[in-house]
Amino acid sequence: MRAISQDTYGTPEVLKEIDVPKPAPGISEILVAVRAAGVNPTDWSNRARVTTIARMPIVLGWDVSGVVEAVGLGVTLFKPGDEVFGMLPYPQGVGSHAEYVTAPARVFTHKPAGIDHVQAGALPLAALTAYQALVETAGLRAGQRVLIHAAAGGVGHLAVQIAQSRGAYVIGTASAAKHDFVRSLGADEVIDYHTVDVAEAVSDIDVVLDPISFDSAGRARSLAVLRTGGTLVALLPVPVDAAELAAIAERGIRFESILVEADHAGMQAIADLVESGTLRPHIEATFPLAEAAKAHALGETGRTTGKIVLTMEETRKAQVAVEALKDLFAGDDMAVIDRVVRPDYIQHNPLAPDGPEAMKAFGAGFLQQFPEAEYVEKRAISEGDLVVLHSNIILAPGAPGLAVFDIFRFQDGKIAEHWDILQNVSATTVNGNDMFSTLSRPQTQSPGQRWLTAYNKKLVTAFVDQLLVRKDLAVIDTYVGSEYHEHSPNSSDGAKGLKAGLGASFQRFPQLSVVPKRVIAEGDLIAVHSHYIDAPGQRGRAVIDLFRVQDGKIVEHWDASQDVPEASANDNTMF
Repeated sequence: MRAISQDTYGTPEVLKEIDVPKPAPGISEILVAVRAAGVNPTDWSNRARVTTIARMPIVLGWDVSGVVEAVGLGVTLFKPGDEVFGMLPYPQGVGSHAEYVTAPARVFTHKPAGIDHVQAGALPLAALTAYQALVETAGLRAGQRVLIHAAAGGVGHLAVQIAQSRGAYVIGTASAAKHDFVRSLGADEVIDYHTVDVAEAVSDIDVVLDPISFDSAGRARSLAVLRTGGTLVALLPVPVDAAELAAIAERGIRFESILVEADHAGMQAIADLVESGTLRPHIEATFPLAEAAKAHALGETGRTTGKIVLTMEETRKAQVAVEALKDLFAGDDMAVIDRVVRPDYIQHNPLAPDGPEAMKAFGAGFLQQFPEAEYVEKRAISEGDLVVLHSNIILAPGAPGLAVFDIFRFQDGKIAEHWDILQNVSATTVNGNDMFSTLSRPQTQSPGQRWLTAYNKKLVTAFVDQLLVRKDLAVIDTYVGSEYHEHSPNSSDGAKGLKAGLGASFQRFPQLSVVPKRVIAEGDLIAVHSHYIDAPGQRGRAVIDLFRVQDGKIVEHWDASQDVPEASANDNTMF
């Protein structure tokens, strides 16, 4: 299995992807195929220096959301196939930044059906910390006043929701730019700690949750707002000398410093809050497992909101698909096909027969014809068992090459089926944009805002149905953003250009029929694979339209179109 490991302390660059043996569950343990795993401050602290763990090499990560693959002797809570989430025993049970992990069964509970693995993977350590601090340690009750420092952070934004669910009056501290976010979580007041002295702004507080203070000066600011009989719960594992503890006790204030503990009952309480709709994680960003160093670097900026999450399964499928195409079209290691393609592989490219041997023969012929070909991946989308790759295959140095969309269907971890569409890259475009760049912000080739996948997929599905199936040009004003960027070589930028171009096309082909075959979405990227028939009786075209959605509007579009040929090398359609 793949894992992210380090053999020395240091900057994010010490994190390396390695292959290690897949573990087996012991007595009372389960083996979990990790789908997503949160990244927490304790991860980058332990990466940089000795904090709570002193051993090397080490695979970091305590958050887990995934699927039970096997159970050890004595386990009755779960069966293979169950979706679970939980926190590995802290701190010694570390190791979730890997494709598989084993742990005691009772650190997990069933994943709520209403959230996906990315959301579930963001919750365990941070939510358990907030729950154990506020509910189990401080005993927070309805009507009490609670102050939560860093209320937009990983623990803080969950603590606000947990406190609100207990009926407390919630005051949070955050930078001014994050006030609206913290209020949206249920906070009654938000204080800008940059410009306001918290000790002067609030008083008579029952509970303070402090995830930020490293010294007595920091603790003093929290102690100043507490009433007699109040509780200060510190989350950082820093020493407090006896004199300071005595002074706190003399004021009638209870001081507790907690270290989060793995707990089945606590995880079930969190799952219940999720199921009731009162607890939701905010995901700042997701990264594939291989980019763990980028996740650490982002977290260490201290400017994130909510959680950062590493994803496993879909990322792995995309990597397998890219590996297969690179070796097929730009390499000579055809043995990779035997490793990643099923023997009963089904091909929808009209030029190639079914089966892995035919795939290898096709690649060998292509390389013989284009020995200097280069495969350049542009973007990848994974959803369920499907992967879409958008790429540029450059046939010879200096040539524009082909714009290509490949769709792969996976079964049991191997490629089982393939569709593709190839279109020559145009020398010029009406809009002045090339057929591959990303112009909308943020300018990234990877999917963003993955937690909005379902929403974005529904939006684009409705847009395609109304615009292309029903030919209602008015929907462009509803769905398309003001800064719409077009990469189809014959279409103009902007909603007005899109409306004019499609209007002319509808007039030219009044009997145009568009039949969507599959919609594949990840984050802000949504691919629609369709059969376009310009007039009855024609074979038509295979088309993939790729849309990008930001803030509920379509802001970018790429596509490729290929005529359906009269004959095919296989017995399958292109759809």
